Amino acid sequence: MNLYFTVVNYTILTTAVIANIVISLPTSATDTVSTQKIAQIAKNTSVQINAEGDLTPGGSGVIIAKQGNIYTVLTANHVVCDDLGRAGKITCATDTTYSVRTNTGKDYPVKDVKVLQKTKNDADLALATFVATEDYPIATLGNSDQMVEGADVFVGGFPAVFGKVGSARDFAFTTGMVVSRASNAINGYGLIYDARTITGNSGGPVFDVAGRVVAIHGLADTSAKNKTETGAVVTQKTGFNAGIPINTFLATNEPIIKNTPMKKDDTPTAKPANNLSNPQSARDFYARGITKLDQYNYREATEDFTQAIKLDPKYIEAYFKRGYSHTWVSKHQEALTDFNQAIVLDPNYLDAYLNRGWSQLFLQNDQAALEDFNRAIRLNPNYADAYAHQGMAYIKMGKYQAALESSKQAIRLEPRNSYGYTIQADVFNNLKDYPAAIKVSTLAILIDPDDFNAYINRAIAYTLTGDFKNALSDYQKASEIFTRRYIKNPNSLPETQPKPSSNSLLETQPKPSSNSPAETQPKPSSNSLLETQPRLTFNSPSDPNVELIKSWEVINVSCTSGGMVVSIIIDNKKYCILPHPSLMSKAYQYNRATGKLEPVDPNLELIKSWEVINVSCTSGEKVVSIIIDNKKYCVLPHPSLMSKAYRYNRRTGKLEPVSPD
Repeated sequence: MNLYFTVVNYTILTTAVIANIVISLPTSATDTVSTQKIAQIAKNTSVQINAEGDLTPGGSGVIIAKQGNIYTVLTANHVVCDDLGRAGKITCATDTTYSVRTNTGKDYPVKDVKVLQKTKNDADLALATFVATEDYPIATLGNSDQMVEGADVFVGGFPAVFGKVGSARDFAFTTGMVVSRASNAINGYGLIYDARTITGNSGGPVFDVAGRVVAIHGLADTSAKNKTETGAVVTQKTGFNAGIPINTFLATNEPIIKNTPMKKDDTPTAKPANNLSNPQSARDFYARGITKLDQYNYREATEDFTQAIKLDPKYIEAYFKRGYSHTWVSKHQEALTDFNQAIVLDPNYLDAYLNRGWSQLFLQNDQAALEDFNRAIRLNPNYADAYAHQGMAYIKMGKYQAALESSKQAIRLEPRNSYGYTIQADVFNNLKDYPAAIKVSTLAILIDPDDFNAYINRAIAYTLTGDFKNALSDYQKASEIFTRRYIKNPNSLPETQPKPSSNSLLETQPKPSSNSPAETQPKPSSNSLLETQPRLTFNSPSDPNVELIKSWEVINVSCTSGGMVVSIIIDNKKYCILPHPSLMSKAYQYNRATGKLEPVDPNLELIKSWEVINVSCTSGEKVVSIIIDNKKYCVLPHPSLMSKAYRYNRRTGKLEPVSPD
C-alpha cells in the first residue's frame, strides 16, 4: 500500500471551539475486563506514526478524539518532533513529514502537530491529527492517580523488532505492573512499570485493568539511569519503563486540551492491586520484589524473586529481575545463571541476551558476550543498543576497527544515542587518536550531559594531550555524576549484603552444611554497594602507588567509600577506583614486571568462596582437581569431596564427579 505524506504544520490544531468537553461515562465502580478484551481495545485504538522514507524506526500513538472527520492522536513529542537541540526550548525540524497508519492498515498524512513540550523540562507530549472518512474507535481516558504500586498495566504499540521498521511493524501487546510513582519525573515520565517495550513503542498507550488509557509510554530505564527509547547510555537493562500519567496531559495548560472532546472515566476499579504487604502468590512476591528493586534494595528484592520462582518455576520476569539484582551486588555468576534460565523460557528475550552478555564480560568470557550481542542483533537488526554493546565486546577483545563499525551502526540507527559516541571515543583513545576522542565525547555529552563514560573518555584524551586543566574538570564531573547516579541515596532502605549460602554442590536438595566447600554464592566483598559517598584520594602524596594509579587516568577512591568500585592489588596492598569502560573485571593485580593490570581469575574467587584451599596442580600434594570452563584447578582434599576430580556445572551451580585425568 502506498504511503501518503504531507509537510506537517506545527501550529495550534484547527478545531471547533467546544469548551471543556469531556464525556464522562457514568458507573459506580468500573468493572475489570479480560486481558483479551484490553488487547483488542489497544489494537483498535493504537496507531503507528511513521516518518517519510522510514528514516526512523517509527513510533506509536493512541486515538483520543474525533471531531467531524478529524481524528486526534496523543503521542510522545519525540515521536513527531525531531528536536534541533537549541538551547532553552524545543525546536522541531520542519523538513520531516509523518503519516499515521490505523488498525485497518490504512495510511493517512498527519495534518497538524501540536507540540505540548515547550522546553526541555516539560512533559514529552504532543497531539497529531489526521483526516479520515472511516470510523475508528476512540480510547477512553482513565485516572492515573489510581495507579498504585502493584497495579496491573497493559502497553500497546508497534515495536521495531525482527528487522521491521516504519509501516512494516506489527502491533504488540505486553503486560506488566506499576513499580513506583516517580517524585521527580523526567519530562513528565512519572509512572514506572515493568512491561517489556522497545524502540517503536514510544508514544503508545498504557491501559489499566478496565481498558482505559492511564499513561503514554516513552521512556526506558538502564541501570538506574533513565533514557528515551530513541537514544541511550546502556549498561544492564533493568526491564523498567515509564509513561507520562494521563492526568499530567489533562492538566497541561493548553486551550486545545480543553477544547478537544475526549471520553473520560475516572471511577475506581473493583479489582485491588497485588498484595504487597502480605504476598501469597508468585505474582504478589514478584510485585513486591520489583518495588524493592526500584528502591535499590537488592537483597530483599532477590529474596522476593526467589519466592516467586519457587511458586512458579517458569516465571520469566522473576529470573530476569533476579539476574539484574545479582549483577548489582557483583554476583555475576548467579546473574548469568538467571539470564540463562530466562532465555531458556523465552529464546527471543532481547534484553536477557544483552544482560547475559554483560555478565559474560564481567566474567571475562568476551567471546560468549559477543555471541550474545550478535544474537540480539539477529533478533532485531534495528536495535541500536545491541550494536553499542557489541562495540564494547570488540573493545575488550582488542578489535578496535570492528568496535568502530559497531558504534557507527548504533549512531546510524539512533543519532541521539550517546552511548554510540562513547564507544567511538573509547576506540579512538585506544588508537591514540585523541582529538577524535575529544570530539565524539563532546558530542555524547551534548546529547546526554549525564553520560559518565563520555566524561571519562574525554578526560583521558585531555590528559594524554597535556590539557590537564580540562582533564581534571572532566574527572570531577564524572565523579559527581557517578555519586549522584550510582551511589545509593542515604534516604533509601539500607542494603545489606546477602550471606553466602552453605549448600553443598554435591547434594540434589540443599541442606545447611557449614563445612561444605561447594557454596554457590561467593562471599560478599568489601566493595559492595553501601550507602556512603566515594572519597577521592588523588592528592595523597605519601603513597607512590596513588601517583601510579593517577597516571592511568582513572579516579582513585577509598575502598570503604561504598560505591561500585574496581579493586587493584599493587605490592599486596589494595586500592580502589571508580569503574572505567576498559576495566570490565571487578578485581585486578598489577604486574610490575610487565607494567600491566591482570584480571584476577574470577574462578579463583569462586573456589575461595567454597572455603577450600586452592593449590597448584603441580605442587606434588594430594589434591582434588576441578574443571571450570575447561580450565583445571586443584584444591586440597575436603571431607565433602569424595571423588578425585570434578567438573563445575555453571548451569546448575554444582560440582559433578568425573574420571580423573
